Amino acid sequence: MYDESLPFDIEQLQRWLEPLADSANVECDGMTRLVAHLLRRNGIEHVVAVGLLADSKRMNDPAVSLDEECAVTHCWIELGFSYIVDFRARMWMGAEAQHGVFIPAGRFEYLTKDRFQFEPVSESVLELMAGVRVRDWIPFQAIA
Repeated sequence: MYDESLPFDIEQLQRWLEPLADSANVECDGMTRLVAHLLRRNGIEHVVAVGLLADSKRMNDPAVSLDEECAVTHCWIELGFSYIVDFRARMWMGAEAQHGVFIPAGRFEYLTKDRFQFEPVSESVLELMAGVRVRDWIPFQAIA
């Protein structure tokens, strides 16, 4: 899907990042750091967001006990024009949560508390952290 407000194709970005999501052994903060590194390296503007990922359906269900987690502290990438990148929502919220590059919709809400840029980390540290060779990741422009 091409959105005229962004200078790249969303589906293409999804295809480029999906293998990272499948192979990196990290949680949301680590995945966000990996994605931010690749986006920065490829000149794609973004911002890191931290806040709550909330399941509004469960939060408003009186049958769900107060002991159950309906919201978690979470990290994701904001691309602008309401698009986010999140490959770890399902880790916390199950298979019904959105995944990849998308505009949030439905029962899961992203409640941003802070936005910032990560300080760059060396690729060798990222690779050690995630078990993925990011230095060999093909450039985004090479995806067809």
